[in-house]
Amino acid sequence: MAKDSFRIYIWMLDTIQRYGRITLAELKEKWRTCSANDGRKELAPRTFANYKENIEQIFGIEIACDRATNEYYIVNESDLGDNSIRDWMLNSLSLRNLLNESAGLHERIVIEDVPSSHRYLTLILDAMRDNKKLVLTYKGYSMDDYKDMTVHPYSVRLFKRRWYLIGYSEYSKGMRIYMLDRAADARILGESFDMPEEFDAEAFFEEFHGVHPSRSEKVCVKVKFLASKRDLVRTIPLHSTQKETETTSSYSVFEYYLRPNFDFKQEILSYMDSAEVLEPVTLRRELASVLLDMYKLYRSDLIKA
Repeated sequence: MAKDSFRIYIWMLDTIQRYGRITLAELKEKWRTCSANDGRKELAPRTFANYKENIEQIFGIEIACDRATNEYYIVNESDLGDNSIRDWMLNSLSLRNLLNESAGLHERIVIEDVPSSHRYLTLILDAMRDNKKLVLTYKGYSMDDYKDMTVHPYSVRLFKRRWYLIGYSEYSKGMRIYMLDRAADARILGESFDMPEEFDAEAFFEEFHGVHPSRSEKVCVKVKFLASKRDLVRTIPLHSTQKETETTSSYSVFEYYLRPNFDFKQEILSYMDSAEVLEPVTLRRELASVLLDMYKLYRSDLIKA
């Protein structure tokens, strides 16, 4: 699937969702005059049918036709928010589509860029859809040079402006997570792989925060957030197990049941002096040690002040 085709998929979904119901003739006319259609290409009926089928395969969104009116509509529109990755892709790319159609607004809206999504995400989605193996030319931060790795692409995840590929690595003989912005090349092989029936992408990540797995035991983590930050924590939970167990005028205590990994520790530290780990003591001491090391870095400036 070419990059241009993916753009049309998003445009089609966004347009049909906005209008509710639309005929193919109306859709063709809107595509003909759309600013995203640089070459003023026609949306042929056969091409539209192929795009409609691909949209259902990739996004799980069915577009049907009401034969009484010859209008197309999204069958399962109420389910669009059930998949977080699909929801993010549709929302982000639909916004980009709106900006393309409203050139007068694009300089007044700032969108956070996701560099790793531009080069390989479409290709990886193709491989996932067809259960085809990938060759990823990859160099992790701890690697000396790039290596070609054959990967069975199981899932992708977006976390903090990076797309990650999760799959079985024939090179490492096990499950691995790859940052797409660390890849120098990617190509689809003709060889297929068997997708494990037991693999569940959400279950794979449910025991920790973010994207980096942890071998630590699952524990109950209690974190005290100052009142100035608790509304932020309430509206954007750090983990699905988050519970607010104590509330006062000056702070709230939240509990999490997870494996404290690197991403979770970084998240807590990002709140600076507005968050304090109460339990477990081992995690509290670990973060205290990190803060002490940070203090040593800035100690000379503090003394001068």
